[in-house]
Amino acid sequence: MSSPRHQGPRRRALGALVALGVVGALLLTFAAVMTLDQLVPVARDTGTVATEPPAPAAGQRDREPTRAGARTTPVVGKDPAHARMVRAREEKAEAARLARLAAERAEERRQQAAAARREALEQQREEREARQAAMNAPVDVRIGTFNVLGSQHTDADGPRDKFPPASVRTARAAGLVAKHGVDVLGTQELQDDQLRDLQSRTGMAAYPGFAWGEKETDNSILWDPGVYEMVSGSQFTITFVDRPRPQPIVKLRHLATGREIYVVNTHPSPGGGRYLTQRRNAQATLVSVVKDLRATGLPVMVTGDMNDRAEFYCRVVPAASMSAPNGGSYGAGCQPPPEPMPVDWVVGGGVASWSGYWRDTSPVENRTSDHFFVSATARLQ
Repeated sequence: MSSPRHQGPRRRALGALVALGVVGALLLTFAAVMTLDQLVPVARDTGTVATEPPAPAAGQRDREPTRAGARTTPVVGKDPAHARMVRAREEKAEAARLARLAAERAEERRQQAAAARREALEQQREEREARQAAMNAPVDVRIGTFNVLGSQHTDADGPRDKFPPASVRTARAAGLVAKHGVDVLGTQELQDDQLRDLQSRTGMAAYPGFAWGEKETDNSILWDPGVYEMVSGSQFTITFVDRPRPQPIVKLRHLATGREIYVVNTHPSPGGGRYLTQRRNAQATLVSVVKDLRATGLPVMVTGDMNDRAEFYCRVVPAASMSAPNGGSYGAGCQPPPEPMPVDWVVGGGVASWSGYWRDTSPVENRTSDHFFVSATARLQ
């Protein structure tokens, strides 16, 4: 057992150690509180926990180096990587929305274009059917022929000086055109002054008209431009009274239906002898021309002062597979039309039927011409 003298110093040392331990414990507790206060600051004025510490000044983190051993805690909602990720998601979603909108608009345009194409195809089909129906519909051609008696024949020194002058006779010819109601007219001996006057009075178009010059208007073909339009014009040549003369061919289109026809107008030589030979040659040429035109599949109408009656019918009409509105047949040998038969003819190929044949004798009776005005209606095949 220690002596009382030695126990005093030991008690004092033990007390100092206890005091040091208490002080250390207090210091550790204080340090822990301070660390917790840094991690979760307390809003002492409201009693609530602040979930977001004040943001450091711009660039402060770069200017103040982190203390050695110090711990950093990411702030929710303010992390740059998280913000970039959110923005990326939003941009992707917006891009997807715009892509869907563009696709919807493209599909709408595609459907509109498809509908427009269907509508255009349907319209084209209807137009084709309408054209085909019009092409198959019967078309009536009111056609005539008239040798007007050239103005030179009724001059003071002309062979027909007892006839009125051409100025009077052409006015009457225009009246005949209206009376017969022809849409197409083949003329013969139509001089340039008569052509101008007749066109002025009737409003009809003409081929060749003046296209071959003022000396070659004689055999012009006239038509109503409100009914037909010219597609093309051509010619063939025959010898007329020892002189080669062009004869017109015109292709016309019926405006209401689109049907096309050929019209041929001719005037071969009159008389016998060498003129008869010229006329026979002209007839053979006409047959060849009509056959070539018929080979196109189009109807062919022929008008003219043929200077022949039964012989014209039997030499030309059967050989060219045509028919005449005033009758006649050739199935069992040639049977010409009944008398009276004029030298002025309207015939055609590709004609289903004829009607309204009119051999108008009034021009001879009132001295408008020395020829009849002949007209008929051809219903095309």
